[in-house]
Amino acid sequence: MSWKFVSTWHEPLRQALIPHRGDVLATSEWADLVGQLPGIGSKAQFIHPSDHCINMNNKGACDCAESDRALVKQVSRGQYLVL
Repeated sequence: MSWKFVSTWHEPLRQALIPHRGDVLATSEWADLVGQLPGIGSKAQFIHPSDHCINMNNKGACDCAESDRALVKQVSRGQYLVL
């Protein structure tokens, strides 16, 4: 089951991550990127890379988690490969 708020940000995140495909981002870099999305403001703290991950899934994650629509893959703790 996905959390509507997190899923709402899937497409803007996908667009923002395009220049980073193939890069490994730390959780802090993800937070900086999410914080720059127009309209998200202080809500950025609620959107985690694991919510959009192909190889893990949090409770309330985006509906892309663990699917071919995922945005990232966890490669080590706090490190995510942009797909």
